[in-house]
Amino acid sequence: MIILTISVIAVLGLAAAALFPAPLTPRMLLYPVARQAAQAKMNYETRQMAAYETPHFIIKYSPADQTAVAMVAEAAEAAYTPVTKALGYAPPAKTLVILYRDRSELNRNFGWSGDQSAMGVYWGGVIQVLSPRAWLKDGADAEFIHSGPMVHEYTHLVFDHLSRGNYPRWFTEGLAQYLEYKVNGYEWRTAANSLHDRGYTQDELDRDFDSLANQALAYRESLAAVRYIAAVHGETGLKNVIAALAAGRTMEDAIAASLGMDYASFAKEWPRWARENMQ
Repeated sequence: MIILTISVIAVLGLAAAALFPAPLTPRMLLYPVARQAAQAKMNYETRQMAAYETPHFIIKYSPADQTAVAMVAEAAEAAYTPVTKALGYAPPAKTLVILYRDRSELNRNFGWSGDQSAMGVYWGGVIQVLSPRAWLKDGADAEFIHSGPMVHEYTHLVFDHLSRGNYPRWFTEGLAQYLEYKVNGYEWRTAANSLHDRGYTQDELDRDFDSLANQALAYRESLAAVRYIAAVHGETGLKNVIAALAAGRTMEDAIAASLGMDYASFAKEWPRWARENMQ
């Protein structure tokens, strides 16, 4: 189990900066303060909810979900070690998890329209999760650990802390899916996200990820790009990309410094690899 103290985390940050020297941008310096404020706001707004603490998480819930809390706690703690080990970083404080009893409540609290179907979301230092009782049959705890949102959303949180928010949306979504794939063997597959169909360009993923019409395909392509890095350039290559982002590099510079290829070549190579190696 990896439990990193603040001093060790600082050493990791210095190592990344030494390996990929780049000045932290003003946004990266201010980002942790803004995230902490957002987390404090959410904690205050949910002050009337019951709380259940584990070694690394604080889970808030309504009385209707009392029977689901143990399942969520188990899944959260199961995600902790593989995610922190993979990213080489552990948040210094317990992670706040808010449990919502149904999809409409989750959507309303996150400001989504009624047609959103996510089981969880990470934003502002907080993980918000749809109660497993809203979509699982009783006694399906193992399924929640395997295909539920905890590994995915906790990856977002840990990487967000590590990188101070310095990443494009496609990369954090690809990374979260990649760790789901590694830890649980889970991939989000639908009829709409075949990589053999015409995909989005790298420029479209960089510029418009959240507004692309086929979100299933956009997510699948983000996973493909991250899997390409790990498969062709090794886990070390992927870790170097992450370290470069944490040191303040742009995505383009992180790819060049870590993989020895320019961004245009990367944009051509990962779709080719994905068509040959992913269904």
